[in-house]
Amino acid sequence: MLFVPFAFCRGCCARSLWRTGGWARIPLRASSEGSGSAEGSRRKPLKQWTLIVSPYGSLRMRLPCGVTVRSQDPVSHPHADRLFVTVSGVERRVDRGLDLDNIEVRYDETARQVHIVSESIDSKSSVDVSTPLKFDLDIKTSGTGCVNIHKIECDSCTIETEKGNSILQSVKSYSIHVRARGGKVCLGTVHGNVDIQATEQSTVDIDKLQGSSINICTEDGQLKTKYLYAESSFLSSAAGDISLGNIHGATTIQTKRGNITVDSSDGCLTASTHQGAIDVCIGQIEKVALKSQEGCITVKVPPSLKASLQLSGTKVEVSPEIQLQAIKNASKDGHPTISAHMNQTNENGKWIEADTKIGTVSLHVQSWFQSLKLETL
Repeated sequence: MLFVPFAFCRGCCARSLWRTGGWARIPLRASSEGSGSAEGSRRKPLKQWTLIVSPYGSLRMRLPCGVTVRSQDPVSHPHADRLFVTVSGVERRVDRGLDLDNIEVRYDETARQVHIVSESIDSKSSVDVSTPLKFDLDIKTSGTGCVNIHKIECDSCTIETEKGNSILQSVKSYSIHVRARGGKVCLGTVHGNVDIQATEQSTVDIDKLQGSSINICTEDGQLKTKYLYAESSFLSSAAGDISLGNIHGATTIQTKRGNITVDSSDGCLTASTHQGAIDVCIGQIEKVALKSQEGCITVKVPPSLKASLQLSGTKVEVSPEIQLQAIKNASKDGHPTISAHMNQTNENGKWIEADTKIGTVSLHVQSWFQSLKLETL
């Protein structure tokens, strides 16, 4: 057995760090200050660990409570060889206390992986982890346990919750997988290849997402993004609406009963729905294909856009300020169909196709300023 004393001092308390059996930790006794007082009834740190770890390791958590993971300041921790764990909660009387011995915290030196596991820790408690800047994550919570990830860089980030929310802010990872079964999924600024599967009533709300490949699927919940930059994106929902702000790259959107809204599209766009409506604003265009079985389609374009058009529905409406050339009127499946060129006389490889079986297809002009959707004071 290798024994390495390492003194830590917090207040008047000194603790030791040791290595044994291939893992290292510092156990800190549960705090007992303020028991029975108003201060002691509030949530506070109850137990802490400090682990010696290798840089570029991984963290595996399986807990029924809330989890927060954030990276350390590399200036304050330049060696990236420490990981800190804190269990917080409301301290109780001993006979009805929070059993802190039911949580396992250990470091597997061979696998370079930290394990934090418990099946019976109080669901109202929380576990906070401070990791080196670059650390892979594999986190799963049960019940209403939420997951909060802040300022992490890694190769792999896997999050799975049940009714708890998943919040990722300032995360950069090659691969990000999120699974939710009822809880909300909220992304701030995230960089990486993202796969999100949100079932039941789970909603997905994204501020800014950038990656090569994006795959997001909801069941009954809404999918909403502000900024989406990707080479390839696939977004789908069974019954939830899909509302997108600015999207860039090749994007495919599918719903069964939900509506589809896109504030600004730059690139190839394919959107289809069975019973929903489609409302899309086109910025820079390559190819756009919009299809609905039982819903209206509204397409907004800048007045100077050059593209070929094919519009088909129970009714087709084109704003009078739009200049069309080489107009051809025909019938498709018993519906009026208009084929034409906008601001050009020949095809240039850029086109818009909108087709609905039951509904109106409308083509309107929208300026860049109108696309900003500024609120009136």
